[in-house]
Amino acid sequence: MKNAMGYLACGLIAVFVSYFINASGGLLLLELLTLGFLLSSLIYILSQRKLSAAVRTVTEVAAKNDKLEIELVLSSTIFPLPTAMAEITLQATDNLRIVGEPKLRALVMSKEPTVIRVPVETVYCGVGAVSIKSLVLHDYLGIADKDITASLPGGAAYIKVLPNIPETGGQQEILRATAENSAYDEDNESETNETSLTPTGFPGFEHRDYIPGDSLKRINWKLSSKKDELMVRLDEKVSASSQIFVLDIPQGDLFNGIYMKNIDNIVEASLAMLDMLVRQGYESEFNYCIGGDWRKAEISQLGDILLLQEDLAGIRVTEDKDRFAFGALNQNTMPICFSACMADMQAQLQYLLEKVGGSFVFTKNSGIEKVAENVWHVDENMEFERLG
Repeated sequence: MKNAMGYLACGLIAVFVSYFINASGGLLLLELLTLGFLLSSLIYILSQRKLSAAVRTVTEVAAKNDKLEIELVLSSTIFPLPTAMAEITLQATDNLRIVGEPKLRALVMSKEPTVIRVPVETVYCGVGAVSIKSLVLHDYLGIADKDITASLPGGAAYIKVLPNIPETGGQQEILRATAENSAYDEDNESETNETSLTPTGFPGFEHRDYIPGDSLKRINWKLSSKKDELMVRLDEKVSASSQIFVLDIPQGDLFNGIYMKNIDNIVEASLAMLDMLVRQGYESEFNYCIGGDWRKAEISQLGDILLLQEDLAGIRVTEDKDRFAFGALNQNTMPICFSACMADMQAQLQYLLEKVGGSFVFTKNSGIEKVAENVWHVDENMEFERLG
């Protein structure tokens, strides 16, 4: 409005000059003002139909805390005329951060697209997206503006952010709970032969002290509890079913930094658990959903975790219709579910409890307390704590 009033004032001054000072000079000034207004209006109207904008990815996969760029591409079909001034506001999901001002101003002055590189920093794991929040055109005189966001083709620049694989060491309480959750007859571990004694002083199988790196499946938990230290069997390998894990990422606000951080923590906690078990010689089955497709990863060595890490870079929230739409789980083993649910997501939490039995792991920051018999918290340092 101020610019319009100013332009009108200039016109009145030109009329004043032509009448009272110099007729030809005033008329020339008035013609120039009229020509400028018509040309600005023409370009402004054409730009509304002929200007397009999109964002595209330069790097598709990145690690956390990487600095990279996305490209904002403006193209026009009104050459040789330039376009009106475009004010573009970008937005990013909260696992990415746009470095600097997310609002840009530009115009296209050639047949070739105008490409603007925008710096972006990765924050949390999973698929992040940068998109155009709004595009507003301004005429050169600052008199008119119009939001043409709805006419853009849409789309976003997607970046997959790799989760970290934290090293947590051996946390005996969670390791034991996992072992007890697997389906093998632990009573066999306490079988005794009353006619012989082992070097440990206990009848039955021969044992030795636990050494870091020993298979979790060879730990005799009952004997360990009696001796108050971990003891490992020296007999044949115990036949055990793999522990089953399920990763649950329910729908939530991707522009909410708290929820994105919660997803990041629970994904990395699940990888920390798998890494801990593999280092103990324990096998696992990991179920997760990406883009509505439920996948199952068999984890028996560190290389399997690295492959899973790459796949989990593409993790997104799971739509309600696809949540827990996986095949039948091994009925001999109760699953352990790592869920990104938070205390204010009551509907999603209730659905989780109805669909999945077994144990549940939530982040300590989720605000969820003991909602089932076996509930664990994991903090940002990947320390697991069972809720009493």
